[in-house]
Order: sequence, then C-alpha cells, then structure tokens
Amino acid sequence: MSAATTDALAAGRLALERAAWAEAHAHFATASAADTPEAWDGLSRAAWWLGDEAGTIAARERAYRGYRARGDDRAAARMAMWLASDHLDFRGDDALAAAWIRRGRALVTGACPELGFLVVLEADMALLAHFDPVTGERLAREALHLARSIADTGVEVVALAVLGCALVASGSIAEGLGFLDESAALAVGEDFAEAVAPGWALCHTVSACADVGDFARAEQWCRALHTWSSAWHGRHFFGACRTAYGEVLATGGDWRSAEQELLDAMADLSTTRPALAGPTAVRLGRLRVRQGDLTEARALFETALPLPQAIVALGELDLAAGDPTAAADAADRVLRRLDEAGVLDRLPALELLARALAAAGDHDGAAAAAGRLEQQIEPLATPYMHGRGRLVRAQVLVAGGEHDPARRAAEDALDLFTACSAPFEAAQARLVLAEALGALGRAGQAAAAAKAARDALALLGSRTGRASGDLSPRETDILRLVAQGLNDAAIARRLFLSAHTVHRHIANIRTKLGVPSRAAAVAAATRAGLL
Repeated sequence: MSAATTDALAAGRLALERAAWAEAHAHFATASAADTPEAWDGLSRAAWWLGDEAGTIAARERAYRGYRARGDDRAAARMAMWLASDHLDFRGDDALAAAWIRRGRALVTGACPELGFLVVLEADMALLAHFDPVTGERLAREALHLARSIADTGVEVVALAVLGCALVASGSIAEGLGFLDESAALAVGEDFAEAVAPGWALCHTVSACADVGDFARAEQWCRALHTWSSAWHGRHFFGACRTAYGEVLATGGDWRSAEQELLDAMADLSTTRPALAGPTAVRLGRLRVRQGDLTEARALFETALPLPQAIVALGELDLAAGDPTAAADAADRVLRRLDEAGVLDRLPALELLARALAAAGDHDGAAAAAGRLEQQIEPLATPYMHGRGRLVRAQVLVAGGEHDPARRAAEDALDLFTACSAPFEAAQARLVLAEALGALGRAGQAAAAAKAARDALALLGSRTGRASGDLSPRETDILRLVAQGLNDAAIARRLFLSAHTVHRHIANIRTKLGVPSRAAAVAAATRAGLL
C-alpha cells in the first residue's frame, strides 16, 4: 500500500471520529483508488452517514468482496451485517436483508462482536419487519448473553433496547421499560467502538415509550437522542427522534409543534432513509385527521401501506365516513396478519373492530371485541392505554343503549386521559359522556360536558372549520342536538325522524365540513359560526 493511500486512510478515519462525514468521504474516495477493503469500508461509513444509498451499498459490497478475498471472515461478516441493515433501512427489502444475515452468520464462529450485531439485527428485523415479538425476544436475549460474555457494550446496548421493545410489544410493559431504561442509560454513559450503537438503542427506547403512552419517559430519552444525533450529525436519527417526539406533542395537545416535528421527520427520512418513513407518515396522517384534513390524511396513510397501522388508519377513515363494514374488514385484515403475541401492535385494530361492529349494530360482537381489548390492555402500566380501553367500552355501551354503564366508562376514560394530559382523547370521552347523560335525561350535565369538549377541541387549534358548504336548516338542528349529547335515536325521537335518516344527515354534515367524526363536526361548526 502506498504512502499516499495510507495517509488518506488515516485522514479518513480521523474525520469519521469527528463526524466530518463529507471530509471523510473525500479522503476514503482518494484511498479507494488502491482498491483495498479498508478504503471501501471507510467510504461506505461516510456515505451511510451522508444518506447516500447507492454509494453506501456499492462500497459495502466492494469491502465485503475484498475482505473475503483476503480471508478476513470477521470483517466480511461485519460488512454482511451492514448490507442487511442497508437493504432494510434504505429499501425495505427484508428478503435481501435476511440473506445477508445468513451469509454473515456462516462466516463467523465463536463469540465476537460481529456475530453479536448479526444476531441483534435479526432480532430487530423479526420485531419491526415481521411483527414477531416472540422471535425478537429470543434473539435479543441470545445477543445480550453473547455481548456480556465478550464485554462488548455496542452489542449490549442495542440488545437491551431490542429486548425491551419485544417485551413491550408482547404486553410485558414494566419489564420491557426496565430493559429500555438500562439500554438508554448505557447509551448516554459509555463510549462505543461502533458509533451507531447508542443512536440505534435510543431510537428504540423513544419509540417504544411513545407507543405505550409513557410520554414523560419518551420525552426524557428523546432529549438524549436529540443531543446524541446533533453531535453525530445523523439526520435519519433526527427523523426517528422527531417522529416519536411529534407523537408525544400531538397527544399532549401541542399540535403546531407536533406538525413541525413530523414534517421535519418526513423530510429527514424521505431524503436519507425512505424505507423508514412509513411510521412517520402514519403519525402525521393521524394528526391531519385530528385537524380535519382528511384528504391529506388518506394520502399519507396510503403511502405507508402495507404497514398494519396504515391499514387501521384507513379503516378509521372508512368508519368516520359511515362505512362500518369496510372498517371492520380493515381491522380483521390486520388481526389476521399479526400474531396474538404482538399485543401492542394489535390494540389499534381491536379498538377499530369494536367501534365498527358497534356502528354496524352488532352489539354482541362489539362487546366481545371490547372485552378482548380490555383484557389485553389490563397488564399495560400507563393511564393513557387504560383510558383507551375505557373509551372504547364507553362507545360500545352507548351504541348499544346501555347508557349508565356508558356514563361510568366515559368518566373513567376522562379521568385517565386528564391524568396523563391527553386533551384530544379527553374531549372524545366528554362527548361520549354527554351522549350518555343526554340519553339518561340529564340535559344540563350533558350540555355542560358537550360544551367542555367543544371548547377543548377549539383550543387545540383544529382546522376543521373549513367547511365545503353551508349546512341546511335541518342539518343545523341535528348538529345542535348532537352538541347537546343526544345520540341518533334520541335525535330521531325529538325531531320525529327515523334513526336511519338522522344517521344519513350526520354523514352528510361530516362530508360538508370535511371532518371525521361527530365531535369534530360540532367543533368545526362552532368555530365557523354555524351553530
């Protein structure tokens, strides 16, 4: 190897240590003229941080072949692991990723960091690509045992995070959060030979905490991830951080900040890691639904297909548009696809199924679905998740005419959502409470609950007031009664109409106002001065 090549390699490695990715790329590009695997290896690392998909994969393949030709199987296995990761992150190609993992495993025998990272990546893929927390947990424990036998903190920090996520996904929330906290503390307190490891671990920690509704914990570790990704100029890590933080902000009621975080995350990931942008699109779409922009929400959800959460989100839009059959089909499609062990992933589909069956008049089926949902939520440790279960139960009960049990369930949901500062969900609970109170003849309390819900929705800054046409006098009368907490049957009795006619009018009102629900229709009409 010439002195010039040696100097370029040394300069490139120093630039990598300083997170000077463009400078490192230039030095390794110079060194690559000598066609050594070390030069291609370094070039691939710099290209990876810069978000250069084609350059990263091409350089890794050259490094892999060079290490194999030299007989350095451990280095070749390391390249195989990163090629597997690249095909997942850049392209979403899990079959190619699995092939590279198998190739890497075949190259190494005995305990070593290269094998540890291969195993933990396989665990990660089982969890995130195949929604299989059982396999993810088994492989993560294997990687953790291996990491501790060789004292490798890089493998250990990621294995702890993936293990925590697998446990959370299967419903063992307290145990899973314990492993995630251990991983995150290690990530911010240790030095790592593999610079990516702490960011990899913190991404999992933040996302899992947000998914389970532990928003305070998610926010704390999100700050740690933000600090780390700022130091390493990792735009794709910014994207993951912003996606989770956007969810925290949206649930907490800061929709303006949430929108900015999610838009920034979409920009970061679409540029640097397009295969990872799907979950961000779903979260941004859910915010758009709350804001009343259903057209953009649907477009965002469709870009994220076939992710289960995107299918459920589209089913929610179908339900809001008055098509409970399509909504129930979407929920069933997801539940068929996901293993029973994936408790956390299955919850949104169970919620949708219960509401869809209730809207279709299948009260026994809706009650059974709500029961399954509550059974799976029971071990979960956060008020937010318990509140979701009680809200669905309240919605099912009120649809079935069981108004006093519905009142109690809605009050429970309201208290739980208030305790964890989830104002949109609290407003939803108030509207169900108002409907139950109205049916019980407690008009004053119903009106007060409905007004509190409307005021909360208006305060959140919903843009649902963008009406596509004025309401007819009959539609205005019906919406006023909805605002008082009356259900379709009660409105029908008050106005001497059939319940079917009332339901059709409410569907028309939602279409005119461009909103997904009765609650949003009331908020939109109030803001637009139509009530």
